[in-house]
Amino acid sequence: MKFDEIHTSLLRRCIRTTNLVLMEMGQEYLPVFKNWRLNERHYGELVGKNKKEVVKLHGKDQVRRWRRSWDEPPPPMTGNHPFHPALDPRYRDVLDKIPNCESLKCTQKRSKKYWENIIIPSLQEGKTVLIVGHENNLRSLIMNLEGISEDDIINLCLPRAVPLAYRLDENFKPLDRPDGKLDEATGYLRGEWLGGDEAVKEILDRDRKQVYDTSVEENLEVGTDQDKWRRWMKFAVGETTQPEMKAKSSEIGDFVKKI
Repeated sequence: MKFDEIHTSLLRRCIRTTNLVLMEMGQEYLPVFKNWRLNERHYGELVGKNKKEVVKLHGKDQVRRWRRSWDEPPPPMTGNHPFHPALDPRYRDVLDKIPNCESLKCTQKRSKKYWENIIIPSLQEGKTVLIVGHENNLRSLIMNLEGISEDDIINLCLPRAVPLAYRLDENFKPLDRPDGKLDEATGYLRGEWLGGDEAVKEILDRDRKQVYDTSVEENLEVGTDQDKWRRWMKFAVGETTQPEMKAKSSEIGDFVKKI
């Protein structure tokens, strides 16, 4: 799959994911646009806290509403919070726009502006666009794109690191999937999971257990795929050298040199 441009947030985990994706596809040359409007929703006083510990403290129903509902924000961030945006130079020019916490409704206000003012003009030029984002910010974009109701959006969860491909009509609304059905993984989407619906179902089930099942103490994400991810991450930031990764990342460059 070939893209024309990439859009992502200002958060390092998303930027690193973007770098890894471009390296894997051999498209490191593409322009990457970073913007705070694509940041994950602001979790207020919960920022930096372990999800499972928050579930134990507040209960899974409350945490689910904070994480997935339309307009119930978490507790606001205090001014002396160690991760307050005022302490981060990335946000010095937009501090007046960043609230102390956000609901999905708040998140959609900023993501919708980026979609309408930046993404749609690129689509109008016929470009193929990749958005590398965070679950709740992507949920806000998808809610608007798919027309999911305020009552139903609490049921939409997205897996990490599984591409979701959309084909849009002339009004930038989703075209139906080839089978004419909604996805089986969530039951709400006309986009296609490139990893397959069944794989997404399994990931979502694992993620629910990881956050809400307090009897599960181990990290369910640890395994062969996670190890591969860690190797790629270390390679991307220059902490290690893997021969096969070096070969893949320089493959096109070597070809050009030979020509």
